[in-house]
Amino acid sequence: MEYWRRFLSQLGPTRVIGTLGGLYIGLAIIRGWIWLEAGYSLLNVTLITSMIVVPGATLLYGSYRLSRSDVDSNFYPDVAGWTLAGFGAMAALLVTYHLQPEGGISSPGTSPPILTAISSVGGFAVGIHDARAKTRTLAVEERNRELHRTKRELEESERRYRTLAENFPNGAVALLDEELRHTLVAGRGFEKVEFSADDLRGERIQDVYSGEVLERIESNYRATLEGEPTSFELTVQGRTFEFHVHPLTDDDGDVSSILAMSQDVTERKLREQELAKRARQQEAVADLGQLALETDDVDELMEEATREVADVLDYEYCKVLDLLEADDELLLRQGVGWRDGIVGEARVSALEDDSQAAYTLEHDHPIVVEDLGTETRFGGPELLTSHDVRSGISTVIGPFDEPWGILGTHDTERREISEEDVSFVQSVANVLAEAIERQQYRSELEGLVADLEESNERLEQFAYAASHDLQEPLRMVSSYLQLVERRHADDLDEEGLEFLEFAVDGADRMRSMIDGLLKYSRVETNADPLEAVDLETVFEDAREDLQLTIAANDATITAEPLPRVQGDDRQLRQVFQNLLENAIAYSGDEPPTVRVSARRNGSDWIVTVEDDGIGIDPEYQDSVFEVFERAHDRDAGTGTGIGLALCERIVERHGGDIWLESELDEGTAVSFSLPVP
Repeated sequence: MEYWRRFLSQLGPTRVIGTLGGLYIGLAIIRGWIWLEAGYSLLNVTLITSMIVVPGATLLYGSYRLSRSDVDSNFYPDVAGWTLAGFGAMAALLVTYHLQPEGGISSPGTSPPILTAISSVGGFAVGIHDARAKTRTLAVEERNRELHRTKRELEESERRYRTLAENFPNGAVALLDEELRHTLVAGRGFEKVEFSADDLRGERIQDVYSGEVLERIESNYRATLEGEPTSFELTVQGRTFEFHVHPLTDDDGDVSSILAMSQDVTERKLREQELAKRARQQEAVADLGQLALETDDVDELMEEATREVADVLDYEYCKVLDLLEADDELLLRQGVGWRDGIVGEARVSALEDDSQAAYTLEHDHPIVVEDLGTETRFGGPELLTSHDVRSGISTVIGPFDEPWGILGTHDTERREISEEDVSFVQSVANVLAEAIERQQYRSELEGLVADLEESNERLEQFAYAASHDLQEPLRMVSSYLQLVERRHADDLDEEGLEFLEFAVDGADRMRSMIDGLLKYSRVETNADPLEAVDLETVFEDAREDLQLTIAANDATITAEPLPRVQGDDRQLRQVFQNLLENAIAYSGDEPPTVRVSARRNGSDWIVTVEDDGIGIDPEYQDSVFEVFERAHDRDAGTGTGIGLALCERIVERHGGDIWLESELDEGTAVSFSLPVP
């Protein structure tokens, strides 16, 4: 039988049925045409032909519709087999009947086609019915297998779910029905609370919880029963749990139960709080550091520091103790939390053995007290005991060998103090120490600057007075030397005239030095306000002042375009004049050539006066801007040794710098900077 089914499957069941139907139709048409040609009546031919054509057409149409019917394709060979079986059974019956001795078919050309066609259709109908029955049976079996598979999957899923729920780490999973009754509870989140999953299973939440806990849970659970997922945090028996609740729906989409997942996040919350506390400590240190840079009031900084330390650590008290000059007492200079009238008045011994302050001063690290009642190192001064202080941190402000005072923070409860808390207090103490040191340095610097300004003022006054007072006797010496030269020149020999010339020359140089010293001493006092000036005009004025010197030395002076700067035009003309005089005086044997230029450098203009003269020996280049220091021997040119020093002081008054670059016998370039207006 199975062989027959495979054979039909290879031929194509629908092809076999359709071919059989087509053969009947073809046979009926050919037979009808032959009978009509033979003279049979049309009615008789039509009737007999239709009895063959209709079953053939039925088979042909059935083969076409079979693939579109509800019959499974696996049973198409069965339909074809039943069809052929109907055909074969009728054919066998007809052959048997026809072979009987007294039998025989009266119309062999008519009856067999009609009967076998009808029996084939009958077999096709039986095959369709059988195939449909088998298809339904197959569907039922497949459904049963699917149900069994689904059941196994559900059982496996439930097993995995129960395993997952029972091993849910650090939390619990619960299913609750519409009455908020726990139908399933599992997980490992009950290890640190005083109830278990068994205590909840089968119980309504109203029978388990009470008070604010019940109110919080019930409101969120009922919101979830309305179809809204909820999340919330809840503290139960000192543990913090994070809940996530989701609605579960039935086939109609209605919420039939809720799934609640909770996790113990106590340690995570503690870590977050600790991290937030550390961040707050760092922020407080940064804020205090910024305040220390912005304010000159140390007491304001101390007050803010004590407030910040107390707030960040959540302590009752904080204080700054100032070590007095006698080094035997500490003054409560600033603080928070203390009774009224204490701050600024209370004093603590820096020497008594039973004093936390004295003990702190003796050690180069912070002192931590977690319980003053059990402390054996000291008993605490009256300031602490009268305020019921029990714990705290104290540390020295400033260097251990020269402490400025103590920063301390205290609380009335026993506290577990971490290393981070200690580091925070020490960091604040360091900020205070740096601020105090900076204030002391600033005070010392301001005093030193005031002393220097006063000294400079006295020196300027002395230089001006000395220079001014020297003018009169020097003028008298010069006058009498000139009188001797006029009246007694004929009475002096050559050597006497030479001596007289030396004396006159010395008096003239002394007068020049005194004039230069007067100008040098009055750069600050005898000056005009700085304003925008045109260096082109200033330079031309200086060159005009030196016109005779330029002509006498056949000097060539060129200048590039010069900018506008912020300055005192009278003093800047003095600078140009001094530099041009030096360039001409130390030009060597060749006619002097001087070039003046300017270039922009950020917010400054750099002005350069360059010559091709004899240059300056490197030995003297570092000292040429000092008063009475000369870059050359007196034989090389005239000069008082004040010109470049005066230039430097004028440029510095303008907020600039002056420098030179020179090579011996190659020339010198003197540059100075001036601010852009």
